[in-house]
Amino acid sequence: MNIIQLDKTYADGFLHLRMQLFRELGELHEDADYEALQTATKTYYLDHVNKDLFSWGIQVEGQLVSIGSLCLFERLPYAEDLSGREGYILNVYTHPDFRNRGFAGQILKTILAYSAELGLKRLWLSSSTQGKSLYGKLGFCEKNHEMEYFLE
Repeated sequence: MNIIQLDKTYADGFLHLRMQLFRELGELHEDADYEALQTATKTYYLDHVNKDLFSWGIQVEGQLVSIGSLCLFERLPYAEDLSGREGYILNVYTHPDFRNRGFAGQILKTILAYSAELGLKRLWLSSSTQGKSLYGKLGFCEKNHEMEYFLE
């Protein structure tokens, strides 16, 4: 198993797996503009990869089969982190045909090591039901007081 840091040349493979993730989680509703989401995702990826979005993947026979990303951002400093630099982990996904081989765990460990190199103090993520066990084994804790609001 060879983990690679993705760059612009992996945009199509990354996009394919990310859209599979959305479908699997039921996040693509009937009224969703699939083409617009694909275009916006690819544009974002190409504009941000290896700047404030870092992604890793695993290939099997030349095909990208597992991915994971770290998105960096800054917020106002707070008591636990005076730098305010944080990382959001997203896009952790393995194609169903390649699951239970430890791919997601290895990518997450790579993200954790890279985050430590950057000196990040806090990482957070949104977990699917299936992912909670893996995240827990790696030391992530649930935090129930966060809320979200979508502006129309």
